Amino acid sequence: MRGVFARALTLAVLGAAAISPTASARDAIMPLKEIHRGMTCTARTVVQGTKIASFDVAVLDVVADTDGTGARILVRVSGPAVAASGIASGFSGSPVYCPDAKGVIGNAGAISATIGQYGNDVGLVTPIEQMLGLPIRPPSGTRVAPQLLRDARTLTGPLTLSGLTPSLRAVAQQAAQRSGRAIVAAPAGPLGTFPRQRLVPGASMAVALSTGALSASAIGTVTYRDGPTVYGFGHEFDGAGRRSLPLQDAYVYTVIDNPLNTDTDSAYKLAAPGHVLGTLSSDALQGVVGSVGAAPATIPVTVTVHDADRNRTVRQRSDVAQEVDVGEPTGQAALVAVAPAAVAQAVTTVFDGAPASESGRMCVSVGLRETRRRLRFCNRYVLTGSVAEGQPAPLATSMSGDLTTALGAIDGARYAGLHVTGVRAEVTLARGLALGTMLAARAPAVVRAGATASVTARVRLYRGALRTLRLRLPIPRDLRPGRTTISLAGTAPDEASDPSALGDILVSLSGGASSAPPSRSDGAQSLAEVFAGFARAQRSDGVTAKAGRRRWRAFVDPRLRLEGDAALELRVLAPKR
Repeated sequence: MRGVFARALTLAVLGAAAISPTASARDAIMPLKEIHRGMTCTARTVVQGTKIASFDVAVLDVVADTDGTGARILVRVSGPAVAASGIASGFSGSPVYCPDAKGVIGNAGAISATIGQYGNDVGLVTPIEQMLGLPIRPPSGTRVAPQLLRDARTLTGPLTLSGLTPSLRAVAQQAAQRSGRAIVAAPAGPLGTFPRQRLVPGASMAVALSTGALSASAIGTVTYRDGPTVYGFGHEFDGAGRRSLPLQDAYVYTVIDNPLNTDTDSAYKLAAPGHVLGTLSSDALQGVVGSVGAAPATIPVTVTVHDADRNRTVRQRSDVAQEVDVGEPTGQAALVAVAPAAVAQAVTTVFDGAPASESGRMCVSVGLRETRRRLRFCNRYVLTGSVAEGQPAPLATSMSGDLTTALGAIDGARYAGLHVTGVRAEVTLARGLALGTMLAARAPAVVRAGATASVTARVRLYRGALRTLRLRLPIPRDLRPGRTTISLAGTAPDEASDPSALGDILVSLSGGASSAPPSRSDGAQSLAEVFAGFARAQRSDGVTAKAGRRRWRAFVDPRLRLEGDAALELRVLAPKR
């Protein structure tokens, strides 16, 4: 990279002509030492669609702090493109072009922050040398203004979630307000498709944690292009160093105006990410760097939901960033948040509403590169309760919570970084409760240990008719011979999970891990422990039998969750030899 930086600096010193915004060759640069108060410059960004617009930039001063984080250029913006909103989130990375003493135009850096004033028309520019890693010589008139830089508001764009249903948008935004983070729920994309865009200075770019049905990304602007190498944002995404994330173009619907510019409410670009064009590989304090070309490794997450009432099936796929080979730099794999949210999204889409009484089944299968054996669990859900307006279906929150538990066992492994090759979730759902209450049960008067007894149970369907079920009860081989009472206990309906937990899952995407990494004692120390931790997502279901101190799983009716109790009086014979 030093050779690239040296060539860029040489080009600037020679005073090469400015490169047009449609070219992919590198621009001439304007060294910070030549920036001074009173310069009139121009910046580029997209404010609608994909067309790059220009606006005026007046240099107010060059300021520096005292802790070595680097100088910034203080500017005021004006012009039709920014008249309504000022500098909005998503403008970060907008390149600023200034003329030198001979009139040669050079790239001076990226708009990266505002100072928090009403109207958002005063901001800070990260010098281009900082983004390119070049030596910096501030001008002789640099002002030391540490307080100004400390009070500046970095234009860290809100995490944009595309494709969410209205109820999931609501829980995400409520959670974001609680946590003081910013999340924007944007449409999935313009009607039809927009063509692939060239990531040239001023173009919109997106850095994605996931793409597809559930898209999570940050929107910014390209600052500089050197062949396939793209520089943007002018500040960090997460500041996590090495990354392996999809690099995309983006479509801007509009700029949402908010003149107050507080920590959680500011003007921002309402935009949707588009095509994957390459890989983001560096996430530094001064900006992000990626390359156009090969896409990074991702994890396919496929959710298939069948509506048993309407005989309708929906299949959705999201592709989630796979960063295990760069050390999961944020502390938590994006998969732990995206996959549960994708399940909730698909379930909510199919329900098209949130009935208070719901039944369903979810079977999850996860592949690992490190083993041929897939991790699996299947849970049945029978949920009842009240549903608040605008909240997701109780099944959505409960299923996503179980998947979070299961994937956490993989992400928390301490003995190795595990490569997930794919996640498949198969869901069947129905409205109403597939629930019956056991009122009484009968079995043969004599049974033999080690055999199976036929049990007839009298069951009341939930708010329905009486039904007689014939079930098979295994008799343990080690059950003591003689007269005994076998108690049968069903499983009560599930309690719906708190919808706010799903919101917290979504918000965790905007700030890395939602909780501290597991301690050494918590994380799995072997593949066997990973499987055991994954299995903890399995819910208790079916009817349990008990005789004395002996307890075992009696039976599961595939059609109904059975609750209630019953007792069988019988005599147990010794097992056959």
